[in-house]
Amino acid sequence: MGETTLQLQMRDMLKRPVFRKAEVLASERALERYVRWVHIMEVPDVGDLLNGGELVLTTGIGWQDNEQQGLSFLRQLIARGAAGLCIELGTHTKSQLGAMKEIAAADDFPLIWFHEQVRYIDITQDLHFALIRSHQRMLAELDNLTTSFNQLLLNGDGVQPLLRLLSRTTGYPVALYPLEGEASAVPYCPPELLENRRVAWLTQRSHSSQTDQMDQKNRSGQPMNALTLPIQALEYTFADLVLFLEKLPDHELELQHHKPSDEFVIQAVERCAAAIAQDWMRTKYMEEKRRYKEDMWVIDWLNGHHTAKEIQEYLISRGPLLASSKGTVVLFDSNPNYTDSLKLQKLLIQRNIVARSVFSREGFTLFSTVLNHQIILIILDPQPVPQRKSSLWRCIEQLQQHETDQTHRLFSCLLGIGHSCTDLSRLKDSLDAAKETLRIQKDTGPMQQPFYSNLHGYRIIAGMKQSGSLEDFIEEYLGPVIRHDAEKGGQLLRTLKQYFVLCCSKQETATALFIVRQTLYHRLDKIEALLGEDYVLPEKRVAIELAIYAYEYVHGPIA
Repeated sequence: MGETTLQLQMRDMLKRPVFRKAEVLASERALERYVRWVHIMEVPDVGDLLNGGELVLTTGIGWQDNEQQGLSFLRQLIARGAAGLCIELGTHTKSQLGAMKEIAAADDFPLIWFHEQVRYIDITQDLHFALIRSHQRMLAELDNLTTSFNQLLLNGDGVQPLLRLLSRTTGYPVALYPLEGEASAVPYCPPELLENRRVAWLTQRSHSSQTDQMDQKNRSGQPMNALTLPIQALEYTFADLVLFLEKLPDHELELQHHKPSDEFVIQAVERCAAAIAQDWMRTKYMEEKRRYKEDMWVIDWLNGHHTAKEIQEYLISRGPLLASSKGTVVLFDSNPNYTDSLKLQKLLIQRNIVARSVFSREGFTLFSTVLNHQIILIILDPQPVPQRKSSLWRCIEQLQQHETDQTHRLFSCLLGIGHSCTDLSRLKDSLDAAKETLRIQKDTGPMQQPFYSNLHGYRIIAGMKQSGSLEDFIEEYLGPVIRHDAEKGGQLLRTLKQYFVLCCSKQETATALFIVRQTLYHRLDKIEALLGEDYVLPEKRVAIELAIYAYEYVHGPIA
């Protein structure tokens, strides 16, 4: 929450005893200006000496020799957003009253005249005391408002009562736009009108800071028509709270002693947003606790202990479309920082609040559990299309971005994504594929998008490694070339890989290797002598290419 500004309206200031003998020249609109501070100023050039909202006291001594300096001084105060000007009238100021009145009236700027000598020190002390008292009252009102928000939360009626209290307190219409679910508003608005309002404030919202929105103009030159605040929990924005800056009809308002200040309105919105975030967190946390109790069912599902009928009945109870969904398992490697399964489960409960929202925006449904200190996400997709790899990967990237500044990182480690299963009773196959993807990356290094379907030849190579036949396979198809390079310091293996990658194009291979074609021809002749003249024939070439990938699988990329 930002710093609370001390302020009173001009009409309240002028009721103070120190202004009893003053003459006030101000329109009704001018009297609504807020006074943030009181400042004595005798210099003719304002410059950057004011922040805005000051009631300026002066004798005009600084511009007694030049009438235009007085008018310039007034214009500068208006431009800097001063709240008003008090002048002790003297011979040098009386001659400027007419022109000053015209300038002030044009901008609804208050002028206060003192026809006899006054002690400005008494005025500043009195008004500063009044401002501090006003500040204390506003803090007390905000504390009471916060208490009321908290009491409404305890009633368990959701956020609608919070919106009603905020609207009644500020005198403005209020709307809540969640990223998921329907928007709500006080007073009630039809869904179509509510959506139109969302579009309107989105197009007008400027890059101004939150505290400037109440009194600044946006780039189009039109006054801001809405005050917006993102509602966040766990560093995740899940809704926007919008206060539309249009007064409610009188019958919608309770009687109030005075119009709430802009600062009070902004802080009231902030406190309402905090209360809504608490309600959201409580609701989501309870949901995750309930899901945690169902965790054993999910583990049995992954282990293949449920029949297709049992799975279908369970998913139908969660959502009619889920029974016909495809399932994909995402497996995150165990993190040495979280060897305590209970601690990991508690962290996952919190992090899943964000994860479910991220996946649901792409149309997925999420189940999650922890098994052997590894996080497992089950992603169900009801859409009748093949595995939506790009959408699924976009969700995982969002989870990782969300963890960038987090202390605990659950989704930013090595991971594997299994294949998509249409038969959900065989979800264990997707888990096994995710494990295989994870295991292969520990040999080859992290993949850019670690889907099982992206492993291609590595699936065959990993199987050879498990069976113990991988080294024999590499030796059979590449042994002579590998030994030649080791003995002669040659580049035959690198040349062979590049030659196959470029579909046996000699010109492109020579260019890629930065050698002349004659050198390439010499190397290819040597390769043919070592591997046999049939090395480019399709059936043998496939085996040699697989052996090249197998060599890199074991020894790393060929340099």
